[in-house]
Amino acid sequence: MSVVSRRALLASGLAGGAALAAPRFLRALPAATATSSRIYIGTIGTESGVGIHVADWNATDGTIGPLELAAELASPTFLALSRRGGSTFLYAVSEIDSPNAPVTAFAVEPGSRKLRKLNQLETGGSGPTHLSVSPDGRTVVVANYGGGSVTSFHVAADGSLEKAVSHEQYHGSGPYKGRQEAPHTHSAQVTPDGRSVLVNDLGLDRIFVYELDPATSVIRPAQTPFWSAKPGSGPRHIAFSPKGDLIYSTDELTSNVDVLRWNAHARTLTPLASYSTLPQGFTPNTAFVGEVAVSRDGRNVYCGNRVADHTIAVFATDAKNPASLKPLEFASSGGRNCRHITLDPTDRWMVISHQESKDLTVLARDRATGKLSAPVHQYPAPRPMCVVFA
Repeated sequence: MSVVSRRALLASGLAGGAALAAPRFLRALPAATATSSRIYIGTIGTESGVGIHVADWNATDGTIGPLELAAELASPTFLALSRRGGSTFLYAVSEIDSPNAPVTAFAVEPGSRKLRKLNQLETGGSGPTHLSVSPDGRTVVVANYGGGSVTSFHVAADGSLEKAVSHEQYHGSGPYKGRQEAPHTHSAQVTPDGRSVLVNDLGLDRIFVYELDPATSVIRPAQTPFWSAKPGSGPRHIAFSPKGDLIYSTDELTSNVDVLRWNAHARTLTPLASYSTLPQGFTPNTAFVGEVAVSRDGRNVYCGNRVADHTIAVFATDAKNPASLKPLEFASSGGRNCRHITLDPTDRWMVISHQESKDLTVLARDRATGKLSAPVHQYPAPRPMCVVFA
């Protein structure tokens, strides 16, 4: 299935799935405040005038200021920020159905709301959906969903991308009809210590494990090169616990979140438990989990559901039993097709990117319980796919 047809299928709610709720009222955009920080918003679309947007963020009341176009770019559906040597850089993939879709590097300049383009390189595959930057800012890794591959780039001192230094092409298929006819690499995540890369492939039901050379950005298969998920589960995205020893991996096709032990020294993954992200009795194959986020204190795990279910599954962790997740609630996301969720740096707010209802929704988080409020603020946005805090 091409990237375009996949997006259309998800937007339609999968024929036969539950009906989607009507759009909520979108409140007017407030004026920016002097105490604001900043967010960048990735979007989907290839027409002129679309791209990466910027807005002010106020952590006091969870409000978002007016959106402005920071850089015109085709379908920048996933973004990553990096700070290096006192400078800030932003990297974006363009999720387009092209044999060599691009990744673009930008400089974030103080006092300017526009991003300064540094350069753009081919990713070596089609439909890139995810990228991450190493903690030292010297490596960018890109997951090509349509191409079924992962590519690593070395980053120059000025933040620009140098030519690709590694490219791993996958082969094979999985048992889930219509979604696993080929490899579909959904995420490529550098580990917190900057020594490894974990790659989730939805089409092959695997998480590939690589050694990362920080000096060259070259990735090489680890001694144990992959972990196999349940057949037909479709590993999508991961999030680390604050200590970096646990991984929460969402399975898009079965709407589960897997808890795995990560041994950074041996570079091995050990499965501990798996939990459904949907309410009990929900109709199978109609709703699909997407993004996963972990609170900075490690006490809560959040998973965004989409298509026929529009909730955030909220879990509490157990300090005495790391494998245990206790379901707390299924909070309404407030929109349709929750593509991305993220907690702000204070852990007081969750910002949700709704691809289909075309809005950014803000929920309040209770830092004592981890539970989420009903939607507090909601803003129109041009098919948002990702939010990063600067």
